[in-house]
Parts: sequence; C-alpha cells; structure tokens
Amino acid sequence: MTLEPGRSAVVLRCPTTSRYAGKPAEGDTVSNTDPTSGAGTPSRTVIRLALPLAALSLALSACTQGGPAAEPTEQETTVQSSTPEPSPAPSPTANGPSASPSPTPVPTAAAPPAASAGSALLTISVKQDAAAEPVQYILECVDGAPGPASTLPNAEAACATLARLGTGFFTARPNKDVICTQEYGGPQTASITGDLNGTSVLAAFALTDGCEISRWDRVRDILGTPGGQ
Repeated sequence: MTLEPGRSAVVLRCPTTSRYAGKPAEGDTVSNTDPTSGAGTPSRTVIRLALPLAALSLALSACTQGGPAAEPTEQETTVQSSTPEPSPAPSPTANGPSASPSPTPVPTAAAPPAASAGSALLTISVKQDAAAEPVQYILECVDGAPGPASTLPNAEAACATLARLGTGFFTARPNKDVICTQEYGGPQTASITGDLNGTSVLAAFALTDGCEISRWDRVRDILGTPGGQ
C-alpha cells in the first residue's frame, strides 16, 4: 500500500492464523516518514499512527476472509471414501442366448373317413337244410336307402332294420349264462357277412332254441320268415 507524500507509510504483511487483527505481528514495520514529526507533538503522532493501524485492521480482515479454505478432516475423508458408488446397470449384450425355436409338430396320419350311418354292403346266405344249396343275396344300403347293387327282396325294409339294430347286434357273441328255452324252429340256417357302417361283420343264425329263434325274428326282413316246425 502507498500513501501520499507527507503521510505515514505502512508496510503490510498478512498475518498467520495465530495472529489477530489490530495488533502488528513480529516483523511488521510501521514507520513514520513525516519529517515534521517530533517528540514535542505526541497527539499528532498518535493520530498519524491511528490511521495506518485502521488501514492495517481492514487489510487483516481481508486477508482473514480471503485465506485458504480449511482442508477436510481425516474423518470426513474416510466417510467420503467409504460411500459405495452405484454400479451401472448391465446392458444387454448382442451375443446373449436367443430363445430356442419351438419344435415342429409331427404330422399325424390322417384317419380314414368314417362310414356314414346306414351304409352297408352285405352278403346274405340262407339254407333250407343241411343238404340244400345256399341261396345268396346282396344287400347294399347307402345312407339308409337301398343301393343299386342290392338283389335282396324287400331291400328297403332290410336297410331300415340295419339302421335300427346297428353293428353291435351283428358283432355280439352269444351269452353262455343265458338260459334259452328248448324249442326247435326248423333246419334253416343263415349267415350275414360283409361291411356295415365301416365294420366287418360275420353273424350266423339258426332255429335250434328259443334264443336263436328270437335272433332270427329280429332280422326277419333280411333273412325272411323261417319254415314251419
């Protein structure tokens, strides 16, 4: 700091943290350059010294406020270093596992078309006795109606009988636990073979007891009326 001629000059040094404002530190020099000052004017000397001291106080305050910032303590450094940093979320890689392709369904063999109800192609054979030659007829039914290949008399009623009884009647086996009446209906025998509603059938008929007579009677429109007893 430089003062005008005739004023007291002050050499200023910022004190350390142990010094306080308003008191010159060791090494600070306050000089009076006024040639007119003397020992006989103490009040004037005090005034002249007060002005530099006031300026010194202001300068010390500025040095104290603008001094270096306090360094962080060891505890603060430890807390800051121990705080975990958030790890970045893993980004999807381009070479990640891809979804496995779904298995290709194995084609199954197509089931044959089901025969419509009332369809039949049968051979009817009837014998009057064991020595007689069998008489054969063809019965064809298409959707319950006689087909062009039919040679059986009364084929329309015969097709209606097939539709009523179904395949179960012609494929059932005799029940041995059933007690049949002992009666004789005649020597006639008959058989029905062929395809009925997509099922192969082979059924034999006779008139040897009450059970067989009842079976023949149910297919009378196909086999005809049996002979007399």
